[in-house]
Amino acid sequence: MNREEALKKSDDALKELSESLRQGKSETLLKYLSMLSRFHHYSFGNCMLIVMQRPTATLVAGFQRWKELHRWVKKDEKGIAILAPMIGRRKKDDNAKNGGSGAVGESDNEPEAKVVRGFRVAYVFDVEQTEGKELEQFTSLAGDPGDYLLRLEYVVRQHRLQLDYVDAILGGANGASYGGRIEVVSSLPIAQKFSTLAHELAHELLHRGDRRDQTSKTVRETEAESVAYVVCRGIGLECSTRASDYIQLWDGDEKVLMQSLELIRSVAADILSRLDAETEISPALPGDPPTANAPNATPMVTVDITSVREVTVAG
Repeated sequence: MNREEALKKSDDALKELSESLRQGKSETLLKYLSMLSRFHHYSFGNCMLIVMQRPTATLVAGFQRWKELHRWVKKDEKGIAILAPMIGRRKKDDNAKNGGSGAVGESDNEPEAKVVRGFRVAYVFDVEQTEGKELEQFTSLAGDPGDYLLRLEYVVRQHRLQLDYVDAILGGANGASYGGRIEVVSSLPIAQKFSTLAHELAHELLHRGDRRDQTSKTVRETEAESVAYVVCRGIGLECSTRASDYIQLWDGDEKVLMQSLELIRSVAADILSRLDAETEISPALPGDPPTANAPNATPMVTVDITSVREVTVAG
């Protein structure tokens, strides 16, 4: 596929994505969001406690909430400790001591103010620690990329990026981009693995250096998922409403897409043309960065705290 053909495929796919975003949230997304609304959104401190104890956690809730959702905690599972506020009521005497007015006309029937008296340890459980009724799922991909996955891995190496397949990623993400290094969960279905790798490659090509600081999270996720959508459509995967649903989860819409259209179009076309280039796929390129299994590999231990929200849908 030459660049002109790749640009044509990009234009066609982006028109479809734009129309999907114009139509708003899909029925699948609405059901998914309705399910998520039943989960508590934890404070930053509790999010850190959850990630420290169970880095792969995605959806967490207390024992009773899981029962309400017709799911039960598996036998012998260990709870994740968080801090829960102890709520009390402020007495009228406390109001007076703290500067309360006791003014004329103040009703004796006014409800007493609720105050935090302290904190106690409470326990929550990740969805993987439970079993029972299936939860609503996010829109999935269908199809088999075939040898296009190997070709995409080769494109990643052409850009001198390190690619590691891992068992799990902080916060339960499918993939992550760290600036020069990409991680993808190895157990993903092959179509999702291809899409995730395309998404993270787009982050590497579009969102490093000054541009990362100049763009919002909404813009970055819209751009990366749009590139992945175009590439997946270009090789024949069935994408349904997954891309538009994902973009809307990050508050993206047709307007955000249009503002970045040329960048998305150009990057997606470049990846597509490289995928179909008549190039022999070699195991490694001269000067490739070391892999995670290489004896001289230097592990990256710096984690951007913002990735906690990137990779955690609820909690």
